[in-house]
Amino acid sequence: MTLFRKGIPFALSVLAAGAAQIASATPPTSGDYVNDKQNTWVQDRVGDRIGTVNMIMCIIGSMRGDAMVNQGPYVALIDQGKCEGRGDSSKSTSTSAGASNATNYMSSVVQATQATVNDHLIIKAWLHDEQENGGSPQKMTIYAYVDASAGKSDTNPNGLFSMYFCGEADSNPGTCVFRGSLKSDGSGLSFYQEENHGGGGGGPSTTQLKLQSDPVHDAGNGRVQGTDNGTPYDYAFAFDAADFARQEGSNAAVCFDRNKTNGVTSTWRYGTYNADGSRLDIAHPGFPVKYVNGSDTYYGFWSFWGLWLPDSAMSEIALGHGTLTRHVGDSDVAITPTSKGGKLWKLTRHNAALDDFKNVSMMYWSPNSIGTVGSSPAPSNTSYELQWDGSSLNAIGYQQCDQNGCAPHSLDAPVALDASVLSGTNHILSLPIFFPSGGGNGNIVVPTGHAFIGTDTVSYRTREVVDPSSADIGLNCVTMCPKTGGNLVSNVGSPPVATLAGTPFKDTSSWGPVTPHFTYTFHAGMLNDGTADADASGASKAGMGNNQWGLNSGSMVTDADLASIKCDGNGTPNTSGGFYCSSLIEQASTIYQWETGPNQWNQFFGANGITIDPPKTLTLDAVHVNGNPGGLNNIRGAQAGNFNGNKVQLQFSGFGELQGIPGGCVNPDTNQAVQCTQSTRWVPAFDMIDGSTVYDSTPTNFFVKYLEREMRLGKVNCGSVAGSLTSSLSTAGSQTLPTLDSTVDPRTTLGSEPAPTSTKPSVIDGIVQ
Repeated sequence: MTLFRKGIPFALSVLAAGAAQIASATPPTSGDYVNDKQNTWVQDRVGDRIGTVNMIMCIIGSMRGDAMVNQGPYVALIDQGKCEGRGDSSKSTSTSAGASNATNYMSSVVQATQATVNDHLIIKAWLHDEQENGGSPQKMTIYAYVDASAGKSDTNPNGLFSMYFCGEADSNPGTCVFRGSLKSDGSGLSFYQEENHGGGGGGPSTTQLKLQSDPVHDAGNGRVQGTDNGTPYDYAFAFDAADFARQEGSNAAVCFDRNKTNGVTSTWRYGTYNADGSRLDIAHPGFPVKYVNGSDTYYGFWSFWGLWLPDSAMSEIALGHGTLTRHVGDSDVAITPTSKGGKLWKLTRHNAALDDFKNVSMMYWSPNSIGTVGSSPAPSNTSYELQWDGSSLNAIGYQQCDQNGCAPHSLDAPVALDASVLSGTNHILSLPIFFPSGGGNGNIVVPTGHAFIGTDTVSYRTREVVDPSSADIGLNCVTMCPKTGGNLVSNVGSPPVATLAGTPFKDTSSWGPVTPHFTYTFHAGMLNDGTADADASGASKAGMGNNQWGLNSGSMVTDADLASIKCDGNGTPNTSGGFYCSSLIEQASTIYQWETGPNQWNQFFGANGITIDPPKTLTLDAVHVNGNPGGLNNIRGAQAGNFNGNKVQLQFSGFGELQGIPGGCVNPDTNQAVQCTQSTRWVPAFDMIDGSTVYDSTPTNFFVKYLEREMRLGKVNCGSVAGSLTSSLSTAGSQTLPTLDSTVDPRTTLGSEPAPTSTKPSVIDGIVQ
């Protein structure tokens, strides 16, 4: 089990001070808007190689021990996705709304103590994690012990502390699956970790880091060595007050300017505030829960997207075992959950124009090949990434998925879609799309008689879950119509593994006129074709094949709208026609989609008397003009000008959860913008400037400011850096790397895990509740 993964912000403090942001409106002058802390870090390739250091920094920071000193043991929930998933290129092409928005909390019990302000701050943490291993959940306890003698300062930019950690599988007590230490002293920073099953090849791995710093001269150098996906690496790096340089092995050095004004930021988390400076929240937000089953206690979270608890707890809840509670006032109130093997989404249409989505990525599943890769046609029956550039609707890449996830690939060259071919030859009158930046569905109306233009209609849809107690709904499906019962999931192999059918849909996925359509009834919370339910919740995650994020149907219409999707054999709409055209479905004001699978976000969880509101739609009128005339710009970044004039639809699901900014990819070696591939990093395409406003449908304005963001330094020619920096880089490779420090065993130092003072989590994702 690998808890710590790459792709996390560089934790070392190697950034000089820079200019303040310019607000596009007068922000609040008091309240949470002023008091909430902001965090900026430097993202660099060296940081990718020491993902464990940054994962640790992120997790410890999310526990907020500094804010909970001497308040007794408390529960903290940390969303692992926020600490380990930033920059994952698969985000650029994700087509699952649930997967895009689902949480993956790790619960912890934390105790922070400090006798006096002159004494050391001691943080003890017991973290509980669970991941699938060979089709079965593997539980693990991570023990972390921190002894901090001084906070951050000009002399000690990382503070003075020692941290020791050990991850112990519950099935194998007494053995650390991984262990190590992270230390910051007057000379710099050192890190050591050994892992029994790391390195990407299943064997043992070791990661070692040494940073020798000179805070007086704002300089230093270091070395990091380890294994990534079975391949060893060895980086040397150095920095002075002006520049940063790194070198991998015998490769040429790469250099960067440390001046903040020449770098690029990407914000990963925003705070949203009312005009008086208080935090904005939704009326009925998600809430933390506690589940007790015998001697086992779990902490989780119930959001609009579903109930999150470790898989072992969820399986027990499904059997009716244990007690699930939420904290209301001073009491734990029992919840009796209801669950179904899938959920039905109701999607309501709203209209905008192509120009409102300029340079925004939109995923379109195409049965036909678009463009080329090398000397071969790009694959058919896959999702293509589309972008409107102001004059053409272009396919710029595609994604391919397998049991290990979805990976983006670029085309040899962008391919402009021809509206006349789509509507004429292919009988396609609309393109069903998915917005990966916000996890929403929509479609692009294909014009007839002219090429795509900026005023052509783009629809987007707001979604809500249909309650299982609703009256029966008759539904009609033309494409991506799921099989049911044993035809959808069956046991395969020995020992048997519950496996999704290799072809999970009844239809042949034709986008032209077809004669058959498939009927279903939504009854008692499940989709049924008259013989069995379309239920993939019992499938093993390992048996989902290319549908690891879950199985989603195509768009369906009710019986009342069935005539509206009829057409003639040439694709012409005809309510009395003998064919059905899937392209007509997206023109219905209300459509439905079925989702099922083994992931928690694929299933329905509800409880009587409990309401959780869907995300609130907030709109940003993006402004970015070169030179910032009148100081009206409210977004910034190297690609911000591409989005000037866009109405960016954002989804707000609670404080700190504002999503929907479109993205792009950067080369992790050069920090420069590139087409997304498996080896790139996905980042938001622009930052909203502190003090910018977004608004809802009333309209009421709200203010935003960044809470967490990364800084990528600007690349420079190494010939322009000081000779002393080049010399420092050459000596960095001879740094003596740390070894295992076994003087402190966090398991014995921590002792027994204490009972928290309150069953309600005191901290969620770094926000004190």
